[in-house]
Amino acid sequence: MLKKLFLLVLFLIITYPVQAVNWPPEVKPEQGKASGTIGIGDDDKLNVTIDFWNVGEVGGGDYGKVIVDIRCTQKTIGDGWQCVADDEPPEIGTFSGGPNGKITINGETNIQLVNGQYFKSTLEKTFQATVENPEIFSKYRWSMDESIPIPEIKEGKYEVETYDSSLRFSDLYGQVEVIIPNPDGTYDEDADWNLAKIDMELPPGTRIKVSEESGLMLSFPNMTTIIVGPETEIILVSTDPQKSVMQLLYGDLKANVTKMMKDGSMQVEMSQAVAGIKGTRFILNETKTESSIRVTEGTVKFISKSTGVSVDVGKGESVTASSQGLSEKTTFDPAKEEEKWQELANGIKKTNPNIFSNKNTIYILGGIIITAIVIGFLLLKFRRHKK
Repeated sequence: MLKKLFLLVLFLIITYPVQAVNWPPEVKPEQGKASGTIGIGDDDKLNVTIDFWNVGEVGGGDYGKVIVDIRCTQKTIGDGWQCVADDEPPEIGTFSGGPNGKITINGETNIQLVNGQYFKSTLEKTFQATVENPEIFSKYRWSMDESIPIPEIKEGKYEVETYDSSLRFSDLYGQVEVIIPNPDGTYDEDADWNLAKIDMELPPGTRIKVSEESGLMLSFPNMTTIIVGPETEIILVSTDPQKSVMQLLYGDLKANVTKMMKDGSMQVEMSQAVAGIKGTRFILNETKTESSIRVTEGTVKFISKSTGVSVDVGKGESVTASSQGLSEKTTFDPAKEEEKWQELANGIKKTNPNIFSNKNTIYILGGIIITAIVIGFLLLKFRRHKK
């Protein structure tokens, strides 16, 4: 009886209409669970669990179903709490979906999810149940206006989706090396760097290092092209055409995403900032302590990782991010910047990557030729001596 009375008081809230929305295409239905306790007096409290789907009613079908179960009432007995069994069936309702969705039961029950972290009521006596697997919200963007969450790389494992990648080098020259993760996403820091080849497949998690007097070009399926300059290292976190994500560890790169397909996006993470890009051309520089951007066409959203402040950087504008935040905008000549990078691109294209894809290959071929000459000379000398 106490339980029913409490629930009636707790959930008598006006039900707000749920606005119809559509989640971005990368959001996938995943089941979630939340748990917590509610104090209903000096000596009593309730254990509560909530079972739901992250997409809620927007996902259609049974994804909108939610189960709110008051498993037992706990009472103070002696020095601790004791659970008193309750056989009443759980409450069945609907969840609107998303990281800030609402639960509705019997048309008059409303519980709010806060940033995908916990459910709470809006009554004075707060009901709170913590989501046990918040990653079902945090790893997705829930609006096309949001930036794409960057998968973290922890303890030698790339937390990325495993799917076939059609990304390959379109051109390269000089010494370019790669480390490709295992099929399960694990990455061995002690693994040897391999020499890059023009036709090699580059799955998510691939790490690429460009030496001095070297460079490369990447072509994504969404028509995006990336030019990577000398003495630069990057990680291809996601090669998905709809949500390309990479990390610039140090060095310089130039991206052209002006031909990106509709609803596609690209994101580059640096040490001090994140650049969210869609339909533009820009240059990034990373020193490991400062991250800077120069935009030669369009606009890029540049976000400080230390302060969370963002700024829209337009054509001919440059901004630098440090541990203190974002600098003031400065200007530069975008035509001269484009010309400099075009010279680098032309230099890459003039090199035949199939034969001289890196310096090591040249050294190996040179060594073979010299060895052959020495052996030929010794054989000729030996034959003359026999005569």
